Amino acid sequence: MRLEWIEDILAVHDGGSLRAAADLRLLTPSAFTRRIKVVEEAIGSEIFDRSNKPVTLRPHVIELIPRLRAAAASVRQVQSELSGIGRDGELARIICQHTLSVSWAPKVARHLASSGVQLRIRTGPKDECAFSVLKNDADFAIVYENADIQGHEETELFDRITFSVERFVPVVALFGNNDLSDEIEAGRIPIIAYPQNLFLGEALEHALSKSVDSRITLSTVAESGLGPAVLEFVREGVGVGWLPHSIVDRDINSGKLHSLADMLPSFELDVVAIKAKANTTAQSKKVWASVEAKFSNK
Repeated sequence: MRLEWIEDILAVHDGGSLRAAADLRLLTPSAFTRRIKVVEEAIGSEIFDRSNKPVTLRPHVIELIPRLRAAAASVRQVQSELSGIGRDGELARIICQHTLSVSWAPKVARHLASSGVQLRIRTGPKDECAFSVLKNDADFAIVYENADIQGHEETELFDRITFSVERFVPVVALFGNNDLSDEIEAGRIPIIAYPQNLFLGEALEHALSKSVDSRITLSTVAESGLGPAVLEFVREGVGVGWLPHSIVDRDINSGKLHSLADMLPSFELDVVAIKAKANTTAQSKKVWASVEAKFSNK
């Protein structure tokens, strides 16, 4: 039984509907509906009564609400206490989108280490990053943003530091992949896509919907929400993938990968750090100020 499953159940009880619960969990209604199906599949029983509108919890689950609250509070307390075990100095907890764990988390870790601050890093999708910050499970998050795709995280809830802008470019491994080269030359392009229910999937779909030559046919041959996994698919010659230029620049310059930016659209995303305004602990404020002084690109 995972903490987030308990919190999903509590959100339905407290919100009174799936839509209200989705708002509490900072998810879209469709994403939250998928989440509760996962909970039911894992438990092996239906815990939501879908015969009612709005959907409600089944009576036996409602009876368990006090125990579920106590369990969630207990796990959070244990997590908080564990975070201080075996620590020789200050600790900063961050969560970031998967691709940013490769491109930006190491830079932040190096900077904080020079100040004697240890860094504990987790990764997750964008909505989980924001929610973890609000729950104080993380001191801050590093995420992608783009106002044309999704609005910025709520300004009244988060402080924000803009790090940089990353350009995602379409790349492919053509050397030794004659069949793939022939397909691309003929305008039949296999792509490695990001799932559309993730932020990067929305960003890619937005870019492709705006500017793809009508003579080009795209076909999805693989999907992954992990940027490093997309990179490995590309390197294996599976198809074309969109990755931050900062990650693939070396491979492009060495000839291992080839950019198709002249044929397919690229897109840009802001890299930002977000912190809950409600998090006013001295440690959090100190780390935040240090990160802002080093990385802010106003």
